[in-house]
Amino acid sequence: MGRAATARGAFSPGRSGVPRVAPRVAPRRPARVLLVDDLSYVRDALAELLRGAGYEVVAVGSGPAALAELERQGADLLLTDLYMPEMTGWDLVRAVRARGVTSTRGLPLCVGLYSAVLSGFSREQLTRAQVDFAVTKLSDPDAILDAVERALAWSEVE
Repeated sequence: MGRAATARGAFSPGRSGVPRVAPRVAPRRPARVLLVDDLSYVRDALAELLRGAGYEVVAVGSGPAALAELERQGADLLLTDLYMPEMTGWDLVRAVRARGVTSTRGLPLCVGLYSAVLSGFSREQLTRAQVDFAVTKLSDPDAILDAVERALAWSEVE
């Protein structure tokens, strides 16, 4: 049940004036986040942060591993480091967009980039690259969670 339904109460009067119990809605499974970083300590810290917020997290160490995971089980959000050896975050985003990957809910896959330095990129560049949001690794944990939450909420509206 959504927040609005909870605020109004779980009962609604029927035609006879007797309260009816609102239909129960099966709880949604948590959003599945595919986290990509070549540095295990960063990957572990971000995975812990996201799991603590209730997300299902699969963490991998490279772009090719992320592509394999997306083919195997999919995700609702791809959160990738920008600067990695073998395949950069930009290359990973291009590969995902070229393949037309959708989320596990059949919606457009949300994509977020993060790096120690993102200040050199404009919103226009990120939009052209089809990146939904960007955060720095040094962000406040609440800022990272807020960006993830906003991106997932936006994708469900589309």
